[in-house]
Amino acid sequence: MRKVDFYYWGDQCPHNCKIRELLSGFSNDKRCKINLFDISKDYNIAEKLNIFSPNMIIIDNDLRWHGPISIDNLENILNGTIPEAKTYNVKMSNNIIMGDIKDLTEETIIDTCALCSSSKKDIYCKDKGNWIKVLRQRYNLPHMGKLHYLNEICIGGAEFIPSVVVPYPIPKAEDMAFLTCSFTTSENGDYKTYPLQRLEEELPKLGFKSIIAIASENTPFPNGPLDWFLDKGYIDLGFVFEEKRHFAKMHLIKKDLMDV
Repeated sequence: MRKVDFYYWGDQCPHNCKIRELLSGFSNDKRCKINLFDISKDYNIAEKLNIFSPNMIIIDNDLRWHGPISIDNLENILNGTIPEAKTYNVKMSNNIIMGDIKDLTEETIIDTCALCSSSKKDIYCKDKGNWIKVLRQRYNLPHMGKLHYLNEICIGGAEFIPSVVVPYPIPKAEDMAFLTCSFTTSENGDYKTYPLQRLEEELPKLGFKSIIAIASENTPFPNGPLDWFLDKGYIDLGFVFEEKRHFAKMHLIKKDLMDV
C-alpha cells in the first residue's frame, strides 16, 4: 500500500483545493493511505521537510511531488510507475508589457482562475478568495498584491503576504513582506515586471520596509528564475534547498524598499 502525504498551505494556491478534491476520490482506494497536512497550522512541518512551495505530495516518505498532479499521474504512481520528471524552463521575453493594474482582493482573484488553476471552475479561486479576505482583514490590508490586465484579461500579477504568517522556514518580521507569487513567465512577453514594480512602490505605504522571496536558479518554480530577480535589484541571501525532481535550486532573496 502506498503512503500518500499531501502537505499544503491553506488555500494560498488554487491547486491546493484541486489536489484535495482529487485525493478525496482515492480515500477508499485500497492501494493507498492518504494523509492531509495543512502546514499553516504547524510551521514545524515545513521546517522539518524543507517545504518552500504551497503544495507538495510525498509518496512513501520518498518521492517529492510539487505542483499540480493529474488523476493519470496518481494512478500510475499507485500502480508502481513513477512519471518521468521534465525540466520546466521558460525562455523569458525582455519585452515588458504595461497594461492595466488592479488590486488583488477576494473579488478580483476570480480573474486569475484560468491562469492560476488551469480551470474555469470558480470554486478553486473562491476558496482562495476566502483565504485572502481573512488575511486582509486580520492585518488591515487594502489588498494582497497587484494583478496585470491586457484587454481586460488577467495576464500576470504579484502577490504578497506579511512574512510573519508564512509557514516556510524563512526570516520573519512585522515590516517584511513575502512575495508568494510573481507571474506569469512567458516567451511572448514579460507580464510580471510591471505588477511587481507597482507592488514594490506601494508596500512601504502599507508598513513594509523590505520584501523577500524564494527563487530558483533556472526555473520559475516556485518563483524565478533567480537572475530575473537579481536584475530587479534583489539580493541573493544564499541557497536554501534543492528539489531535485523539479530541477529547482532554491535561494532566499531580499529587496529593501524605498518609501516613495
